[in-house]
Amino acid sequence: MRDWLRTHPMWVLLIPLIGGLLLCRFYQWPVSLQSDTEFAYLDSTHIYRTVVRDYPSPRRRTQRVEAELLSLEDSLTIPLHRRVYLYVATDSAGRAAGLRMGDTLLVRTQVRRGGMLGRFRYGDYLRMQGLVGTAYVPAHAWLRIGQNEKKWHPRAWQHGLSQRLRQMRFAPRELGTLEALTLGYKEDIDPDVKRSFQTSGAAHVLAVSGLHTGIVYMVLWLLLTGFGRWKPLYEETRRRVALSLLVIAGLWGYALLTGMTASVVRSALMLTIVQIGYMCRRNAVSMNTLATAAFILLLLRTRDLFSVGFQLSFAAVGAILLLVPLMQSYLPRRVSRREWINSAWRYVATGLIVVSVAAWLGTMPLMTYYYGYVSNYFLLTNLIVLPLASVAVTGGFLCLLLGTVPVLGTAICRLTEGVIWIMNSTTGWIESLPGSQTALHISPLMVVLLYSAIVCGALALQRKLWWAIPCAACLAGFCYEYTIV
Repeated sequence: MRDWLRTHPMWVLLIPLIGGLLLCRFYQWPVSLQSDTEFAYLDSTHIYRTVVRDYPSPRRRTQRVEAELLSLEDSLTIPLHRRVYLYVATDSAGRAAGLRMGDTLLVRTQVRRGGMLGRFRYGDYLRMQGLVGTAYVPAHAWLRIGQNEKKWHPRAWQHGLSQRLRQMRFAPRELGTLEALTLGYKEDIDPDVKRSFQTSGAAHVLAVSGLHTGIVYMVLWLLLTGFGRWKPLYEETRRRVALSLLVIAGLWGYALLTGMTASVVRSALMLTIVQIGYMCRRNAVSMNTLATAAFILLLLRTRDLFSVGFQLSFAAVGAILLLVPLMQSYLPRRVSRREWINSAWRYVATGLIVVSVAAWLGTMPLMTYYYGYVSNYFLLTNLIVLPLASVAVTGGFLCLLLGTVPVLGTAICRLTEGVIWIMNSTTGWIESLPGSQTALHISPLMVVLLYSAIVCGALALQRKLWWAIPCAACLAGFCYEYTIV
């Protein structure tokens, strides 16, 4: 026990921090994490002065914008400072589509809590994101009274880059996928493409997160080390520090260009810790690195603990760190006398397959709990889509850099478009296969039982076979709970 405490100091700090946040969340003691979303003017019509905090997101008949209610403007001006989603109705003049971040509006509307969406408590979800609720604004019930577009905001940079991609004449379906892959801008994704990615088990590819930040990290590392040829030069301390600082700057530059979304910030922080470990000649790729990143993020953004993205990100990375070395130890490193066959085996079997299975095991209980289904062909999807996604992300960056160069830029854009077309077609084909997903609704207790079974199974793989007994017990408990629910 003492050895564990000495080698895992951040877990010792993280566990009580998570326990305290759970106490605050479910018992509101000693503080309420939702106190800043209390609102005394729900379900009644008022006039509000608001400022738009993000660019509009098109819906079927509305434009959704995240806005801050600055004040109530009925008879007296009452300061509010509450965040809300405004659904502004579109009209023939296209005024709603012309909204920009920084616009100040007068709106006449009702603010409502979100209701239940099936089994999903949408109102509670919004409050945990710091939002009071939603409000529908008719086309005649708002007026722009000021404009202060924030050109130096990360979201403005993301929006500007998406506009640059739109100028390169991509097909609409491929353009939406490319914007999501490279910039995390998901407003233009075709609904059919989005559904096919979700059903086939590749939804994580469209969410800019650890996969995309890892690709950026790899590209930066290869470029700055001359594809590994200059690596011996960086054994000297000064060069090692310079290399690490350049990589870290590149990671956070990418985070800024993608609008500083929560998933990219998480990934950039974790890779920053890894690079600092390299700079200090430490092995920083460990569960302790994961705990450090989670601890820092929860100190800065407490409510992230209850975000689905936060939970899935750390569950996936934790499962990869825990399970991949164990599963790789059971696979042969050489299957042929020819080295290129061994390299291909290591890439496919010990790389793609093992990492995909580990990430799926880490996220499957939470995905099933939140979304109510299991993707049955996730392994086939990842074997095809993940290599294509790496090529598409790299191609997307090259399009942003060289897309306007005659001939060369056009060739890069058309090749990237072709790769994305293959990705979209592949996920659509896998979605059309019989039994591509299975509906499965589980309870929080069943999620705990599944994760307990995974952890016990991992311990059993470490040649501690007696852990197979509690693993089997957890699976039996899951089956029992499933039959009585």
